[in-house]
Amino acid sequence: MTIMTAVERKLIAISDGSEAPVRKPSEIISERRSKELIIAFAGPIGSGINSVKTSLETILSNAGYDVKNIKISDYIRDCISGGLLRKAEIHTAGAERYIQLQDAGNELRKIQSDFLAEHAIRRIAEIRTERIGSTVADTIDAVPDRTAYIIDQLKHHEEVALLRAVYGNLFYLFGVFSTSPRREGRLKAEGIEPNRISELIERDRRQKDRFGQQLDKALQLADFFVRNDHSNVEALEKQLKRFADLIHGANGITPTREEYGMYAAYASGLRSACLSRQVGASIMNLDGAIISTGRNDVPKPGGGLYGPECESNDARCVKQEEAICHNDRRKLMLAKEVKDVIRKGLSKHFKQIKEERNEKFAVLDELDIPLISEKLASDAYEETRLGGLIEFSRSIHAEMDAIVSLALKGGGGTKDAVLFTYTFPCHNCARHIVAAGIKTVYFLEPYEKSLALELHSDAISIDGVGEALEDDAESRRVRFLHFQGVAPRQYLNMFSPAGERKESSTGKAVKINFRDADKKVPEYLDDYRQYEKKVVEHLVKVISDLKDKGLSSPT
Repeated sequence: MTIMTAVERKLIAISDGSEAPVRKPSEIISERRSKELIIAFAGPIGSGINSVKTSLETILSNAGYDVKNIKISDYIRDCISGGLLRKAEIHTAGAERYIQLQDAGNELRKIQSDFLAEHAIRRIAEIRTERIGSTVADTIDAVPDRTAYIIDQLKHHEEVALLRAVYGNLFYLFGVFSTSPRREGRLKAEGIEPNRISELIERDRRQKDRFGQQLDKALQLADFFVRNDHSNVEALEKQLKRFADLIHGANGITPTREEYGMYAAYASGLRSACLSRQVGASIMNLDGAIISTGRNDVPKPGGGLYGPECESNDARCVKQEEAICHNDRRKLMLAKEVKDVIRKGLSKHFKQIKEERNEKFAVLDELDIPLISEKLASDAYEETRLGGLIEFSRSIHAEMDAIVSLALKGGGGTKDAVLFTYTFPCHNCARHIVAAGIKTVYFLEPYEKSLALELHSDAISIDGVGEALEDDAESRRVRFLHFQGVAPRQYLNMFSPAGERKESSTGKAVKINFRDADKKVPEYLDDYRQYEKKVVEHLVKVISDLKDKGLSSPT
C-alpha cells in the first residue's frame, strides 16, 4: 500500500477540482519545510565535548527547540551488557572505561562501518514516532515540532556520511578541539591515572584499522569548528550562539578574519589536480588582506604552477599518459627494494646457520622466504613513515607555493603574517614557515602529523605545546593553532543573504525572531519526485482550465 503524504493529498484535491487552486504548489510545498535539527559532535578525547553540548542545549532550548540527546557511548554499553558483543563487566571510571568503549565501538564497526550512525537514526525515528503518533502514516504525514537531536559523538567519517545522506541540510557536524595541556588536564580531573593519559590520547588519535576510530577524516567533514579553551563559559556560549544565529539566517553576521582566510585557502586548494589530495593555503597580512594563495601542484618552467590555462602543455601527473602519482610509484619501488634486501639477507643468514649447525636447523628449508620478506616489507611500509614519505612528489606543497608566490609576484612580505592551511604543515613546510617570519598558522586537522614540533620546538608551538624558552624568545615563536569558526564547506551557505536585508519601506535592517525563525538552508519532508509529479499535475490542470475558458495558453 502506497502511503500518501499531506502535500500529495492537497495537490490532488486541487487537480481534481474538489479544492479551488487558490494557492500555488510552491506555497503548499513551503509548508513542508522541516523544523527539525540534527547536530552531531566529534572531537579528540579530553576536548570537553560535554560542556560544549550543554551550552548548545541551553541556546537551542531558549530558541524554542525541544532538545533530545542521543549518546552513542550509552548504546555501546548496552551492546556489551545486552549480548550483541561479548559480555563483560562495564567499566565506569578510569582509563579502562575509555578503552572498553573504544574497543567495543571498533567491534561494532566491523559489523558495518556506519553501524553506530544507523543506531542514531533509529533513535531519532523512535523519538519522533513517540511524539507524533504510533503509525507510520501519521509519522510521515505530520510536520514534526521544533526539535533538535544532539548526537554525542561520532568517531568515523562513514558515520558522518550516512547521517548527511539521510538528513541533508538538517544535519550539522560540530568539530571540537582543545590544546593538549587542557585535554590532559580534563582527563586528570576525571581521575585518569597520569601514566595512562598519553596512552589514551595515542589510542584515540591513531587507529589504522579501517573499522577503528578515524577521527581525523570525520573532523574534515565538520560544518563548524569550536576551540574549547576559553577561560569561562560565557566565551564558549558566545561562540555557539553565533553558530546558532548563522544557521537561522540572522542578519549582519559576516566572516571573521580566520574564516575568510581559511575559505581562501580552501578555494585555492580546489584548483589542485594532485592525485594524493587537494590542499590549499593562504597568507594574510596584519591588515587582514589576503596577499597570497597557494595549492599543491606541479611547478611549471618560468615560474608558477601548471593549470587548465596551460592546455596542451599541462604536464601534471593526471594529464600524463600513465596518469600515475610519481610519489607513490617511487615509494612502492623503495618498498620493493626493502623486500629484496630482506629476502637476500634472510637467505644468506639462514644458509650460514645451516652450514654452521648442519641438520639441526633443517627446518629452515621449509620456510617460505619470499613470502616472509613480502610480509615484513609490507609491515614496514604500513607501520613506519615509509608509507608517508612525500619527498618523491613532483608537486610543491600549498604552504610553499603561497610563500614562493610572494617572491615571484610581489605583493607584500611574510614578516608577522598569518598563514591558513587545510591540513597540518609537514616539517619541511614548517621550517620554511619559520624562516619566512610568519607569526601564526591556522590548521584544521585534529592532530599534528609531521615532525614539526619535534624538530623545531625552539621555533614553533602547537596549541601551546613547545620547548620552554625565555620570554623574549617565546614571543618570537610561530603559533600553530586549531582553526575556529565556520568550515569552508559551509561558508557560502552561512554568509550569503537569506532574504531581504532591509525593509523596503523604512530602510531598517531586517531582524529575525530566533524562536520563530526557520533554518536558513531548508530541508523538506517529502521526496522531490512526489513534489515534481504533483506540480506537473497542477500545471496540466491550470492549462486545461485555460483552454476550457477559451483562452490561449502554452502547450
